[in-house]
Amino acid sequence: MTTPIPLSDTSLADALGNADPYKNQMSYLEADDEFRKQNPEVVAEIHKGERTGKINLLRSAGPVSDAYILSTNAISVICGPVGSGKTIASEKKGLVEAQRIYPGSDGVRRYVLGNFRQKYDALWKAAIPSHWKLFPKDFAGSKWSGASPRAARHDLFFDDKFGRIHMTTQFLAHGEDADPEDLRGLEFTDVQLGEIDTLPHELLIGLSRAVGREPPREVIKRTGRIFGDLNAPDVENWTYPIFWEKLEPPYMLFKQPGGMDEGAENLQAHGGDRSYYEQIIAMNRANPWYIRRMVHAKPGITRAADLVYDKFDEDLHLSKVTLKPEPALPVVIGCDGGLTPAAVYGQEMPDGQWRSLREIALERGGIEELAAAMLALEARDFRGCDFHTVCDPAMVAGEDKDTEIQSEQRVSKGSDRQRLADKLGRKVELAVSNQTGRRWDAVRDKIGPPGRNYLLDPSCKGLIRGKRQTYQFRKLQGSNDISSVKPSFDTHVADAEQYAMMECGTDAARKRKTDMREARTKVREKNRTAKRYNPVRRAR
Repeated sequence: MTTPIPLSDTSLADALGNADPYKNQMSYLEADDEFRKQNPEVVAEIHKGERTGKINLLRSAGPVSDAYILSTNAISVICGPVGSGKTIASEKKGLVEAQRIYPGSDGVRRYVLGNFRQKYDALWKAAIPSHWKLFPKDFAGSKWSGASPRAARHDLFFDDKFGRIHMTTQFLAHGEDADPEDLRGLEFTDVQLGEIDTLPHELLIGLSRAVGREPPREVIKRTGRIFGDLNAPDVENWTYPIFWEKLEPPYMLFKQPGGMDEGAENLQAHGGDRSYYEQIIAMNRANPWYIRRMVHAKPGITRAADLVYDKFDEDLHLSKVTLKPEPALPVVIGCDGGLTPAAVYGQEMPDGQWRSLREIALERGGIEELAAAMLALEARDFRGCDFHTVCDPAMVAGEDKDTEIQSEQRVSKGSDRQRLADKLGRKVELAVSNQTGRRWDAVRDKIGPPGRNYLLDPSCKGLIRGKRQTYQFRKLQGSNDISSVKPSFDTHVADAEQYAMMECGTDAARKRKTDMREARTKVREKNRTAKRYNPVRRAR
């Protein structure tokens, strides 16, 4: 029973194979005059929908959608552009999960699905109308109860070759201010979370004890599951670190291609071409942040913002594989001090490309903690490498400048630079400049056109967040001044990268110290053994 037969072999086949989503939604509205009067915004939203006519909802939207529908992960989410069939995929996943359930003593398979949105308003504007696309209120053989703005329930009965299935969908809301303890007493087989990024993280935590309860596990033979859908989220949304940065069991993310990408899914629902997405792009040319998330399905900002590195293109600049250091080149390390110190390791390749290989971003600590983290990272990923380390010029504070040669500095034990150098066991030099414009330009020169002159390792989570969203200019109210950056945790690792990249083009970034020492030794040896020049000897 764990492998369901195709939905085309169930008693739902005719309804799903010849569905008219727009007509299904409107059939309920036309039959309920009171609902139309009380919820004009719902009517308006449904009228905005595409009038596709009859379509086959049994067809595959694409391989990613199919994999999501058939997955058995404890917590699974599908992410894609608008119009990629994510909501329908979640509805179909519920039907598939209902088929997988073992029957009770009477031979009927019972499946209870909780369908949550943030507010009842969103429930009736989005979740329920989406459900109506497949199964309107008056669907043959079903029972509907509930009315706006309250909870609702839909009991659906259908058959496959194994027998009868009773699927119950309970529509509920749980907002930001709701207490997770309010979920006590709720029992489901599984839970569906539409637009999961709009729901509070506490809901996901609270529901973990509510799934796999009804029917009890001894009947359904498995633990409960939570699944849902979303568009690419804001980088600061709680879903981003879970599903994009630290993805690991029991979580699973199914990423559909962007609407303009090869392999874009559900194009059949839009006439078989990309005109649907082309129109969205044309209408939102002034809102590239919207196009990025809703068409290209890439996490980022949810409103207009001035990104410091607005030319960053993750398809071009974000490596698909882990970058390894080139042992024949020096590794340049940029360090930023303070209470949240950071370090970035990179290399300038012979063709001029800069590669940011690794990052260290401590949430709390000091120079000693930073040095310890650096030594551990170097022992793991940079064995046999030659290092050139530079730091924030502000880390010189406390050093004695009273030397015989004013251009030099005798480093005292009072500075962060000295303590870092002592812990690392090597020299730490001051970065070329602390001037923000010069630092930004060092990175922009590589990110900007032409070509692929910048490559970022996928492990550098802080640098990725910064370039996607968090490293942006801070505008003063009533002013167009963008001379400063909006403070965030990621500014520290961004600064560290800038200090390192200002070394680009120098011998320190292109030649290993050991190689330079050997070259100098060879020159000295050659000069030492060469015949002495005799100025009075006549050349022949």
